[in-house]
Amino acid sequence: MLRKISLLLALILFTATGNVFAGDKALSFKSSNPQDGAAGIPVDTAVVLEFSNNVVNMAVAENNSGCFRMLNPEGLEIEIDVYLPDDQIEPENKRTITLTPVRPLTAGTGYIIVISPDLTAKNGSLLGSEQTVSFSTAE
Repeated sequence: MLRKISLLLALILFTATGNVFAGDKALSFKSSNPQDGAAGIPVDTAVVLEFSNNVVNMAVAENNSGCFRMLNPEGLEIEIDVYLPDDQIEPENKRTITLTPVRPLTAGTGYIIVISPDLTAKNGSLLGSEQTVSFSTAE
């Protein structure tokens, strides 16, 4: 009987501890610059996206570089460069990815950044759901 209680307590402790660590492990989208819904953004702006975990490590960089799209109001894709810093050289930027349109955006136009649910952190966790950021350029 004592053994069953010990095993049950061990299982409860393991489950509780696992949930604490799982919360720290999960990948999430934190913020963007420009912020979602921003207006009056310069047509030559770069979009900086911040995540909760390392998303630029060489183990995930190839996958993650293809996880971003920029769309115009008609839903047409805008060509972008995706910059993932080297986390060994710039460890302070391991949670940021920068998107830069190849050509200046159109003035007075809305744009949407789409982030794939397949975005992966160095620890293997996935973003899990599509995220979007919208903004509009200055007139």
